[in-house]
Amino acid sequence: MTARTTGHFDQLYAGNADPWNTRESWYEQRKRAIVAAILPRQRCTTIFEPGCGSGELTLHLAERCQRMMASDFCEEAVRITRDKTAHLPHVEVRRQALPEQWPAPPHDAPEFELIVFSELCYYFDAPQMAEMATLAAGSLAQGGHLLACHWKKEFDDRLLATRPMHQLIDAHARLKRQACYEDEDILIDLWRKT
Repeated sequence: MTARTTGHFDQLYAGNADPWNTRESWYEQRKRAIVAAILPRQRCTTIFEPGCGSGELTLHLAERCQRMMASDFCEEAVRITRDKTAHLPHVEVRRQALPEQWPAPPHDAPEFELIVFSELCYYFDAPQMAEMATLAAGSLAQGGHLLACHWKKEFDDRLLATRPMHQLIDAHARLKRQACYEDEDILIDLWRKT
């Protein structure tokens, strides 16, 4: 993420604790329900959610695991998510710029059973997106899953369209696609580490 991008998100959160209306919008409520339904396990040991934003999906994912790490590069987003999850001792929220500060197992993080890229990957160019796929594959436990869900429509801030970003993940040799949901608004893919 560039300094320009960081400043843009700082401004968004300075004016609104939920800039995308993730708690109330039908798109976001529906997305959380589809994500919950597409996951192959009811519960898992560890989840990583980079780009957690204001933490609405974090709260839902936290119900499905024993330990969760969420992160964002925007300080205000991290503060909001920490406040929302303060009652959940198994959730850790970090400030991290990706891909540079990806948590490195085993010292900085465990192997994850699930990694979730939700509305995150628009802000990476193609080489960074390929690096993100490699980092995710390296951090997943054997048989673990990577889920990516992104809005399909165009907007000014995006560096990559949704389908090409998912294709960059799909191209990784260690990730095999297990499930897909698509409609006019959203694309959700689930890969398994082989």
